[in-house]
Amino acid sequence: MAYYTALFEISGLNILLALSVFATLMVGQFSLAQVGFWSIGAFVTAILTTMHGMPLYSALIISSILCGFIGLLLGYPCLKIKGIYLTLATVAFAEVVRVFFNNLNYQIELGDRMIGPAGALGFRGVKVIAAWPEIYLVLFVIVLLFILLASSRLGMSINAVREDETAAAAVGINVTKIKVSMFMFGAAIAGAGGGLYASYSSYVLAENFSFHMALVSIFYVAVGGMYTFSGPIVGAVVLTLLPEVFRFAADYRMILYGVVVIIVVIVFPRGIVDEIRYRIEQRSLRHDTFSDNKTHNKNKKLPDEGIK
Repeated sequence: MAYYTALFEISGLNILLALSVFATLMVGQFSLAQVGFWSIGAFVTAILTTMHGMPLYSALIISSILCGFIGLLLGYPCLKIKGIYLTLATVAFAEVVRVFFNNLNYQIELGDRMIGPAGALGFRGVKVIAAWPEIYLVLFVIVLLFILLASSRLGMSINAVREDETAAAAVGINVTKIKVSMFMFGAAIAGAGGGLYASYSSYVLAENFSFHMALVSIFYVAVGGMYTFSGPIVGAVVLTLLPEVFRFAADYRMILYGVVVIIVVIVFPRGIVDEIRYRIEQRSLRHDTFSDNKTHNKNKKLPDEGIK
C-alpha cells in the first residue's frame, strides 16, 4: 500500500511541474526555467519550515510569491528574445540557480546538530510535513485556477496571444502584460511544487534540479498535449507510471520507456489528450457533413423530364 501511495504522491508532484511548464506554453513561450523556480521553492520552503519553524502553507505562499517576483524580473528581458535564444536564456537561469544552491552554505544549530543547506552536500533533515493530502490540496487549487482562467476573458486573450501575437495586439490586447503574467504564474506554480517536494522528500540536493529534469518536464507536456491543462496532467501521470510498469525488465526498463515515448509521440503527434480530441472532432464533423449531404439529397427534387 505504501508503494502505491508513494506513486500517487510523486504523480501529484510531477503534475505540478508539468502545469508550471504549460502555463508559459499557453502564450507560446518555450521555457526551461521552471526547474530553477522549482529548486528555489524547494530550498526556501525547507529553510522556512525546518530552520525557522514556519507552517507549511505559509512557507509555500512565500515561496510562490518569491518565485513569481523573480519570474517578473526574468520575464520582461525574455520578451525581447524568441525561439532557441529564449530557451537558452531560461536554461542559463536554471543553471545559475543550481550552481548558487550547490554552493550555498547556511546552517544553524538546532539541538545537538547543524541544520541547513551545506553546499554540494545539500540540505539534509528537512522536516517532512507534506504527503498526498497536502500535495493534492495545492494541486486542486491550481487546477481550479486553470479552469477559471479558461472560462474568463483573460483566457480568451491568452489563446489569442498564443495563436497570433500581431493580431492580438491589433485588437487591443496587451501582449507584454499577458506574457509576463503567465511567466509569473508558471514560476509561482513551480515554487509551490518545489516546496512540496522538499517537505515530502526530506532531502534537497541542487544536483537533482539539472537539465535532465527540465527536459522531462517538457516531455510531460509534449506527451500529454499543449492546448488544454488536462494534457500535462495525463502526460505527467503516464510518464511517472511507465517506469514502474516496466520494472519487470530490470536494467532494460528505461530502454522500453524510451521506445514507448517515441511510439506515443508518433501515434499522437499533438499529444494524447489533444490528438484524441482532434480525432473526435474530425469524426463528428465528417458525420455531420454526411448527414447534411444525405438530407440534402433526400430533399432534392428530380427535374422535369421536359415538355413534349
